[in-house]
Amino acid sequence: MDSLQQLPNIGAVLADRLRRAGVDDAGELRRLGSGRAFEKIRPELPEDARTHTLLALEGALRGMRWTAIPQTERDTLVHRVLGCP
Repeated sequence: MDSLQQLPNIGAVLADRLRRAGVDDAGELRRLGSGRAFEKIRPELPEDARTHTLLALEGALRGMRWTAIPQTERDTLVHRVLGCP
C-alpha cells in the first residue's frame, strides 16, 4: 500500500478527503485517475479550491508539482473535468 502523502501535492487535508471518499492509497488513486478521484471529493470542496485540487491530483499521478504540468495540458484537463473554458 502506497501512502497518498508520499505523492507530490498531497498533504494531510487532501489525503484525508480522499480516504473519506474511498481512495485509500496511491494505487487506488492511480486506478481511478485524477478526474474520477476528483469527482469523488468534489462535493466537499470549496468552489475556489476545485481547479487547484484537480491539478494537484493530476500532478500527484505524474510525480510532479502541479505547476510543472504544461499550461495547455492543465487547460485541457480543467475544461474536460470542470467544464470551464
